[in-house]
Amino acid sequence: MTLLKRTIKNSMQGIGIACTLYLLFGMISDQHNHGSFVLENWLFTKQAIGTILVGIAFSAPTEIYHSNRLPFLLQVLFHLGIGCTVYTIVGFSVGWIPVQLGWKSCALIIFLQAATAFLIWLAYAFYYWKLAKTMNEKIREKEQE
Repeated sequence: MTLLKRTIKNSMQGIGIACTLYLLFGMISDQHNHGSFVLENWLFTKQAIGTILVGIAFSAPTEIYHSNRLPFLLQVLFHLGIGCTVYTIVGFSVGWIPVQLGWKSCALIIFLQAATAFLIWLAYAFYYWKLAKTMNEKIREKEQE
């Protein structure tokens, strides 16, 4: 698969995950606000565009894992660093980070989004580590035949 095709595929997957999370957090917010979750002045459109940007920002940099030039830890740092930075900028821009509640609330939201990003990354990492282990076992079985 070419770089462009991989990047588009990864971006679509990232957009899907971001949009799913956006809807889930929207439903939680709606419940928390007892059904009075209001978006005015094109805020839904702004947040939807922000969600798409965040999805791309977390998924497009996964291309870095196809390179052996950087140590794995730096690859993870670049990947999640880009995604979290874009999320933070978008979050302040579209109101996901509630500046009116003070710096502690902002810091908590930023921490929670970084933790969520890491947990999603960890789930993917475990999936691919398990997949690699299974593939290696099958290769060993074939070699022993």
